[in-house]
Amino acid sequence: MIRIPDPGSSIVVADWIELFITTTEEFISKSNLSHLLERASGEEPKEAFIGDIWRELKSREKKYRVRPFIVDGPVVETTNNYKSKSTYIACLLMSLFGVASSSKRTPKLFERLSCFAVKAYLGGEAIVFGWPVELGKSPSIRDRIIEISVKLNERYVESPPEKYKDRGVDVVAWKPFHEQRPSQIVFLLQCAAGQNWRGKAPTLPIRSWEQYVHWSNNPVKAFAVPCIIPDHDWHEISKDGGVLFDRIRITNLTHELATQDKTLARDLDSFVKDQLKKLS
Repeated sequence: MIRIPDPGSSIVVADWIELFITTTEEFISKSNLSHLLERASGEEPKEAFIGDIWRELKSREKKYRVRPFIVDGPVVETTNNYKSKSTYIACLLMSLFGVASSSKRTPKLFERLSCFAVKAYLGGEAIVFGWPVELGKSPSIRDRIIEISVKLNERYVESPPEKYKDRGVDVVAWKPFHEQRPSQIVFLLQCAAGQNWRGKAPTLPIRSWEQYVHWSNNPVKAFAVPCIIPDHDWHEISKDGGVLFDRIRITNLTHELATQDKTLARDLDSFVKDQLKKLS
């Protein structure tokens, strides 16, 4: 059985329940969970703590477009209503266990997944911009900003020093008009696949990006994380990070991923299998 990373956090335990019932296809009850938490922490959890977890799960259940689980009284069980199950599980794994400091695979995979999600949201175009660059892309930030300017028909002005690599932007997305003129919706999106995402939301320097490109219409900040951002934090994180894409929104936007991007779907499947094998 996969361990519970933090048995004292209702948010973490709710994530773990989602992962457990999805990967085992078993239900979990309040009494069963109480026993597991006592075994993990050495202390019997209070009834109020279990109640907090159930309220969190009920709140999440309503937000998913196609519910991956249902809360039925004292029991939570999977529904198996997925078109892209690996997307959902991959986000759960990243949310619970973060990113290994030695691994660059997970952040790039999440950037690609976020790119797909924001493209689906806009009904437009999107490219992965973040460092390290994808195969075939120039490592020079100047070259890549010029490439963006050309793609979006915007006017390039200058670029930051090469030491900045991606200047906080992991994905650039836009919704072009048919005649391809500028003055369009543009998203500059930052991704945080690790557990330190709370400290990353305010770090995209949008004012600097307004100097690099002479945008006809200034871009909008956006922020993507594989976790679920709590309701009580939603407003403040959105004010700092811009338009938010958390696990619920990413899952809701990527139901057609398996048919529309088979390479990404295959890479997500591989990631999930590898991680589950390690954690088990």
